[in-house]
Amino acid sequence: MTPPSEPNSVNPAMDLSKTGSLVYQVTQEVQSGIADQAFWWGALAHPLATLLRTSQYSQLDQLYYLRWFHKWVTPALGPRPIDGKPHYGAWLTYDGSCLEYSLNWKEKKPGQTVRFTIEPSSKDAGTAADPLKQLAAREFLTAMAKDVPGIDMKRFDLFHSEICVPDDRANEVQIKNPVGGPLTLVWVAFDLERGRIVAKAYFLPHMKAVLTGIPTKTIVFDAIRKCNGLGGSYDGSITALNDYLESFPLDKAPQVVLLSNDCVADSPACRNKVYVHASVGTLAHAKSMFHLGGRLSGETIAAGLRSVHDLWCHLFNLDSTDPDSENVVALADGRLFLCVYEMRPTKGGDVSGGVDMEVKLHIPGWRLGKSDTEMSEMMRSWFRSHGDREFAARYEPDLASAL
Repeated sequence: MTPPSEPNSVNPAMDLSKTGSLVYQVTQEVQSGIADQAFWWGALAHPLATLLRTSQYSQLDQLYYLRWFHKWVTPALGPRPIDGKPHYGAWLTYDGSCLEYSLNWKEKKPGQTVRFTIEPSSKDAGTAADPLKQLAAREFLTAMAKDVPGIDMKRFDLFHSEICVPDDRANEVQIKNPVGGPLTLVWVAFDLERGRIVAKAYFLPHMKAVLTGIPTKTIVFDAIRKCNGLGGSYDGSITALNDYLESFPLDKAPQVVLLSNDCVADSPACRNKVYVHASVGTLAHAKSMFHLGGRLSGETIAAGLRSVHDLWCHLFNLDSTDPDSENVVALADGRLFLCVYEMRPTKGGDVSGGVDMEVKLHIPGWRLGKSDTEMSEMMRSWFRSHGDREFAARYEPDLASAL
């Protein structure tokens, strides 16, 4: 698909300030007779259109993304549920949804980026052709890469081959899989960067670990090492993260749960992202996860730690000036947070000279035991306190309008 540039792609007879008109225009253009695709479009188009509009995307961009979404994303979600029962199942969200929208807010950047993640599926998922839903994402992205500029499959294909399990051992995986364990291989995410589409893949090493007994971190780190080359090595960053994980007692060690890559052409700036689940109850523990128990340092890490400190104290109503706040148990039983370690290749070989890592902390709001209203107000006050009063004012009504 060509990025938006043609003014005549907007129907002048419609009031395109209204989200419904945009969705209606695309619906009329495509006239899809495929029931599954029509179901997903009917369920998901309005929230996407609303997020694009309230995030102040241009009308051309809104139409471009809606057309692309209908053409590529709705078929990738597979068969619609029948009598409320999904065709195969999804593990992307705690409630079993196969798509999740989000907004990317950056403190020093005007505007927000609309993003979403899907768990691709197909009619073959759960059948002999694809018993563990390992092929749907690859087939989807491979086809879309021929139509959408900038999508590169080299690293995706490498990670897919390293983390998938043989179809003829699917029954063994299903028998060994613990209750609630994911029976899928890949999630796919998109950042809608105003005129272009950035694709990302998230690989779940769980099934291979269940089948082989190999720890998920070993599976993921071995896959990342296959990316070492002329552009540099990930070994220093892998060593730093692995040493930190090894410092925990085996039964309390944080678990590697995802390996992610940007589906872009390889370059020295290419990221490999490792997602780690950790049970975190105190600010001190959250900070330790952030700097790997002192293994990461520098101004970027220091700035990140200040942000973690401020946000944690804001979320749990702690005094940010009180040193004792570090050890207050904000969550008595701990909660599974996601720590993301974004690695880039370096030329250095040892840990001190060979680490290029950015860290992010994901705190799932639904794990905090607060209502949507309470969470919304906390986020609004956070945005206000960080200089974005305009976004704070419209945050809650914007989200409400997307429902």
